[in-house]
Amino acid sequence: MLQNKWISLAVILMSPLLTVVDVYIVNMALPAIRAQFTATDSHTELVISSYLVGYCVFLITGGRAGDFYGRKKMFLWSMLVFTFSSAMCGLAGTIWQLITFRFIQGISAAFMVPQTLTMIQVAFREPNERTRAFGYYGVTLGIASIIGQFLGGYFVASNFIEESWRLIFLINVPLGIITLALAWFSLQETKQKSEERFDLSGVLLLTVSLSALIYSLTTIPETGFSVSLVSLLLSAFLLLFFFGRNQHKKTIRQLNPLLTTSLFKIRSFNLILVIALFFWGAHNSYLLMCAIQFQRVLHIDALTASRYFSFNGVGFLISSLIAFRFLAKYGIKLLIGGGILMILSIVLQLLTLDSKENIFLIPFFMFIYGLGQGTLLPSILNYALKKIPVEHAAAAGGVYVTVQQFSSALGISVIGSVFFFAIRNNYNGYVIAMSMAAIYLIVVVLSLHRLSKFKEAH
Repeated sequence: MLQNKWISLAVILMSPLLTVVDVYIVNMALPAIRAQFTATDSHTELVISSYLVGYCVFLITGGRAGDFYGRKKMFLWSMLVFTFSSAMCGLAGTIWQLITFRFIQGISAAFMVPQTLTMIQVAFREPNERTRAFGYYGVTLGIASIIGQFLGGYFVASNFIEESWRLIFLINVPLGIITLALAWFSLQETKQKSEERFDLSGVLLLTVSLSALIYSLTTIPETGFSVSLVSLLLSAFLLLFFFGRNQHKKTIRQLNPLLTTSLFKIRSFNLILVIALFFWGAHNSYLLMCAIQFQRVLHIDALTASRYFSFNGVGFLISSLIAFRFLAKYGIKLLIGGGILMILSIVLQLLTLDSKENIFLIPFFMFIYGLGQGTLLPSILNYALKKIPVEHAAAAGGVYVTVQQFSSALGISVIGSVFFFAIRNNYNGYVIAMSMAAIYLIVVVLSLHRLSKFKEAH
């Protein structure tokens, strides 16, 4: 990074901003995309999950690639591929072209985001500065989710071009080019491990096992259990077991494994991964369910629905600023309070949003959810990486974001599949899916409570 590391931080935060916006910006455009290509529910889920799968599978590999080939180099190349694939998504002529380029988008994001996390770890050594930097990273994730929801509705409702949904992807092209130019001149290359061997066997094992795991877990809710899917699922767990043994042996022998297994000796890191797994699964599926409920059930137009999500953003910004000031004083108790607010918002929605008569309450519910989200989201990553040595920053960041994206893909696919299955069979899919999201958040709150006791005990 440059001497002015805060300016450089602003540049590299464009990476999580763009990649997370692209998770959420699609939600509001799904009805338009479905109509454009005469797509099925399964196809519309794949438009979201293909991106998340590509993102999830290659995150750990992307983090380690930066160590070996240079973080600036990996940042620039992955931003270039992300920009190109975004353009191709915007120009897609069939639903399968869109799904394919969304997958490539996700892979490029997987190589880009870990560089940001590692650069923050390396540049901000002083604890208070690092807390602030990771706080800004967390705020960026939250703002990106809100911007994505709003822009999705705005572009779909606009008349800038005939098929206006394409703008949700094409907007990345000028932003990507600007970021490439700023990064080229502002970032410095980091030391490379060119004298050491990159763990290609580890990459192969992890890629195949995660791909098989995510595909089987996201397909089973839609198609049901079959011999082939169960076999694939068992094969995925077996490959993950061999991957773990392979990495553990390489860690002991100091052979530069893809994943340093000594990370998992830090017990607080393991518990934070559990929290991230359930938090992101609930959060992403909640936003998707809201977008679908507003448009398909309550018949709210895309632009109005996107405006409702702006109240989420107001709540998020207010509480994230408050959390910055009081986190040191109240610690995990503040995060538990945020989780309870998110659960409260979901429960209130379940009790009232069964008809158009109560639409006027949506801004209030969105605001309450945003308050909870802004308290919790910016701090999870900081807790995750708090005790991680700098030399393992890339691997730890990759593991955390892998869990984050895996839970996002799994939450959207599983809860989304349950939602669509219930709708097709004349059940109230919204109530069932939102109840599942609330249960996920209850697990988050209980795990945070456990973490607070754990910290006191240790």
